[in-house]
Amino acid sequence: MEPVHLKLELAVHGARLDAALAQRIGRGRGAGSSARPSLDVVLPGEVWVGVPIVDTPTPYVLAAEGDDTYLLRGDATGNADLRIEVRIATPPRFYERRTSRGTPMSTIATVRAGHLVISPGAACGYSMNGAPCRFCLEGARVAVERDAAPIADVIEVVRAAFGEGVAEHVYFNTAVFDAEDGGIAFLAPYIEGVRRHFDTLVVTQIHPPRSTAWIDRTYAMGVDALSYNLEIYDPTVLGRHCIGRARYIGRDRYLDALGYAAGVFPSGTVWSDLVIGLEPAQSTLAGIEALAAKGVVPVASIVRGEAPLPEPAEIIPVLAELYRSVKRYGINMGWVRDLALGITPLEARHFAGDGARLAVTVQHLTRFRLGALAARGLARFRRRLRVRNVSESFDSAQL
Repeated sequence: MEPVHLKLELAVHGARLDAALAQRIGRGRGAGSSARPSLDVVLPGEVWVGVPIVDTPTPYVLAAEGDDTYLLRGDATGNADLRIEVRIATPPRFYERRTSRGTPMSTIATVRAGHLVISPGAACGYSMNGAPCRFCLEGARVAVERDAAPIADVIEVVRAAFGEGVAEHVYFNTAVFDAEDGGIAFLAPYIEGVRRHFDTLVVTQIHPPRSTAWIDRTYAMGVDALSYNLEIYDPTVLGRHCIGRARYIGRDRYLDALGYAAGVFPSGTVWSDLVIGLEPAQSTLAGIEALAAKGVVPVASIVRGEAPLPEPAEIIPVLAELYRSVKRYGINMGWVRDLALGITPLEARHFAGDGARLAVTVQHLTRFRLGALAARGLARFRRRLRVRNVSESFDSAQL
């Protein structure tokens, strides 16, 4: 079975831990909600997947044999019909450390699929205002018991993670959602600090601003890739499941901002998640087409929380179209990759037929360190070419 097919199966059905592996890693050390913990697992081909660890029936078991870890799948008779070696991303050592000010580093950043995810503020702003997305586990957590992290603390954590070799890119998100700028102004000092100290790709996941001038400013401050996550395309289903998004921002602003950003940032660096299984498949397909037509990369996010999990057979046609739409519009597929909780268009090619599986080109350049350095150089060069126009945009908007 292709690793990406396994990723889909594991994301939907989860896996059990055998006693040896549970003892080795500790039952509560996975990422995510304590009600449904998960582990980042690396399948063959360096395919990352966030695997829910479940006690309910599932054909998959993660098992330890000495220092090695295997994924087992049982058939109807209980015998294993699949046995492949996998790698589990163990918690980084910096999780046990504190900054020089005494702040636990684990409250500032986590590592997901090799990306350092930094949350300088508190929990999701929608959740804090009583309107979390119904399917979300991460945003529904209680607020972090600290004020906004000092910039110096964030720099310490980035240095610790990079020094340990557990991440190469920085991924910022924010709880701010109701400001004119959509939350980027809050992140700006942190982005500037990281830019000053590290040569790395900087990614932000924020909410769309009210003014497009803030999108220009986001690019000018050094953000390499950007996400405004719409989550659900159907407006009625969006209002039912994503109360905060519908109430405070609205679907149109997400779509308009995504389209504008795709015209500012390099091809393939602006994306939005579409959660699979919460809306009819035809609506998700329409969302994929609408995003790709704007130059935006759609990412298929597997549903979490208490919503019923879709069967893989229902998802495969959607994933095949995910690849085909992005390819049809000529969007670069190499930037948005290695997501533990989502299937990217590049991964989705495995569902689109044998010809698509072979269509791997130089878009893989960001997978390797040398390619990542080249990508950063290209991003800096393109930003310098545009910065004059961006500055004029600031002046006209009187920011």
